[in-house]
Formats: sequence, C-alpha cells, structure tokens
Amino acid sequence: MKRILVISWFYPPINSSEGLVTFKLLNNSRYEYDVYTQKSATDFSYGKNVALENHPNVRPIYAKSRTIAGWRDEAIKYFREHADEYDCIMTRSMPHESHEVGTAIKKEFPRVYWIASFGDPIKTNPYQHINGVLHSYNGMDNLLNRNKGLRFRLSPKRILFSRFWSLKNRGAIKHRRYLAKLEDRALKYCDRIIFNNESQQRFMATSDRIMKKSVVLPHSYDSSFYPERDDAPHDKIRFLFVGHLDDIRTVRPLFEAIKDLKDSDEKLAQRVRFDFYGDMSDNDLVYWAKNGLGDVVILHRNVPYLESLALMKNADWNIHIDGNISSVCDENIFFAAKIADYFGSGTPIFAYTMTSGSTHEYLKNAGELVLSYSAMEIRQYLYCIIYKGFTVTPDAEYIGKKFDAKFVAERFDDEVIGNYLKSKEK
Repeated sequence: MKRILVISWFYPPINSSEGLVTFKLLNNSRYEYDVYTQKSATDFSYGKNVALENHPNVRPIYAKSRTIAGWRDEAIKYFREHADEYDCIMTRSMPHESHEVGTAIKKEFPRVYWIASFGDPIKTNPYQHINGVLHSYNGMDNLLNRNKGLRFRLSPKRILFSRFWSLKNRGAIKHRRYLAKLEDRALKYCDRIIFNNESQQRFMATSDRIMKKSVVLPHSYDSSFYPERDDAPHDKIRFLFVGHLDDIRTVRPLFEAIKDLKDSDEKLAQRVRFDFYGDMSDNDLVYWAKNGLGDVVILHRNVPYLESLALMKNADWNIHIDGNISSVCDENIFFAAKIADYFGSGTPIFAYTMTSGSTHEYLKNAGELVLSYSAMEIRQYLYCIIYKGFTVTPDAEYIGKKFDAKFVAERFDDEVIGNYLKSKEK
C-alpha cells in the first residue's frame, strides 16, 4: 500500500503530549508514514527538546510557516501537489486546525480515506464551560447550568445577564460556532475516528453512526525510552509530578494535606520530598509561598522529555492530578498522556481524580493508589506512606497489554488501517 500522510502540528523535536503520542504510535506501526508537521513554533508545548529518532518507516515533512493558520494552508497545498502519492490521511488534534486540513482534503479528494484522531473535544470542551471563556456563566448553553431548575431558567436576572454577556462577547460566540462546525464536519465526513478513552468516546459520539466508526486507542508508553532504574536507596521518600497544572487541575488539596502534616511534624522535610516539574497556577504558587512549603515541595522548570522519564523511573511515587469537572460532566472524559508515561516507568502512582471515568478505571485496574479531591483523605494516605511504609504494586501485566506502544500500535494497524484496507477491497 501507499505511504499514509499524517497531519500533526506537534511532533518531535517539539516536546508536546500530542506529538509524542503520535510519534510512539507511528514508530511502532508496521506501515509507512509521512508526517506533515513543523519544528519552528513551540507555543502550547514544553519546548524543542525531544531527542528521538524516527524509525525508517516514518518520514517528517516540515512546513515553512511559523503560524498554525499558515501551516494549515501549506498542508492543504502540499496534498494537492502530491495527491497521487497518498490514498489515506490521518489528522491529529490538538490543534483543531488539523481537522480543517482533513475536511478540505476530503472535500476535494473524496476517494481519500480519512482517519481523524481527537485528543480532546473541540466543540464541547468542559474547561471552556468552567472558565467562562466561550460561555456565559448565566447562559443555558453553559453545562454548569445543565441541572438547574425552572426558577433559575426563567429568572429575568439570569436572562438579562446572559443577554448582556452575548452582546459583549460576540467574538467568543462566533468562535464557539466555528469550533462546533469544525468538529461536526470532521465527525461526519471522516471515515474513522480515534478517541483515547471510552469516556471521551461516550461524550463525543452523539449518534450510532459516529460510535460505529470510532475506536478507542489509549495513549501509550515506549519501554525503550526509559533508562535502568537507579537502585541506590533514597535518603527520603520522593514524590514526583511532571506536567501542567492550572486553576481547574489544581494541586491545592495536596498542598493542604502537606501543610497539615508539616504543622504536626517539624522534621517532615527530612522524611519526604515533593518535586514538581512544569506549570502551576498563580493561586497555588501563592499558597505554596505563604505557607512555607518550599523545604518540602521543590519547584522546577520543565525538563526534556527523556529526562522526565528518567525522573519518573527513579521516583518512589509519581503524582497524577486531574481537574474536577463534575460540575459539567458526570464522568472525567480526559485521559492524560502523562499517565501512560507513568505506567511505563513501573513506579507507583499517587493520583486524585473523579470517581467515575476511564482514567479512574485504568488507574484502579493497574493497582495504583486513586483518591478523591479530599485534602483529608490525601493527608491520611500520605501519613501511611511516610510513617507506615504503605505502598502499592502496579499490575505490570495489565499495564503492558493495554498501554505498551507495541500493543497499541498493533491494534491501530489491525482495527484502523486494517479497516481501511478492507474498504479498498470492496
């Protein structure tokens, strides 16, 4: 078969979740790919620091433009000029502009088999409802108000505030409609859809037609990326967090638990250390500083991807934190790629997340420690770990069969590319 063209704004050497997920999938596949990407712009990433070499079956093609809009237009132009070289494309989001490329190609070349991969929802992203960027807090289109009663719905004050917001934020409404149209078109016209967890699939597959042409392929880890574990004993218990935090995906419950332990044990810093690599909200930074947690919680800048894997491998516990989106969703629809990297390290995971959703299910099935957002519960388990030697043993067999890049790529080859090859035979 011909090479497959993959449209992905993010790809190594750019250090981003989407690019690394794509890299691991393609480089463990048995098919051949060209990846239309770029290596100039590092916005929405952790920098250009991923020292990974593609296997012979993968060939990057770099756009000249430094903007997403320019890259999108160059990608469409590239396909027009090389249409006879491909009969299958895969678009990866984020960013959502990759699906604009897919829509344009499918419209002009209907014969092309289009695989659309969604990292997160585009049309109805829970974060945009909670932070009020695209939806009024008083609007009935905001999922925050999905369970509000008739009194709230008919309130003249609510209607007035919602109307005022709409008049003031016409740009946000226009962008919201653009995102909805983009996702709807992609889901309608693509031939195959990839979601990264079952909760996301249930949330986005709003019809039987969409559900039938979708498949769940979880994020994966590549065991060849990790160094050998350093078995030298630690002088204190080491917890590690790598990734992005914000006001919704907040570390506050953990900080409150640490502060409580520190208030009752002045020698806590001699027993345990928490290392955080990446971003954190200003509110959490202020809490960290005001409560004097700097001797126990050490903050670091972002590190290169392979270095982060080495840190995960040699920690005693890896920390995972999910945002609490229960106000707008009944289950957590997100599955962070960092969890797969944590799984690959073999180090126990200390997580707090929503009690429903695929992430909770994956972590529990893997034998990890999964807690709620209660600072008291977090404190209790930290106490058991620090003073009582409590630990967990991850289920290596479950983790390997479900999240190892070789197995995920094999499923992709069989269920996605195999589906395409069968359609060609008809």
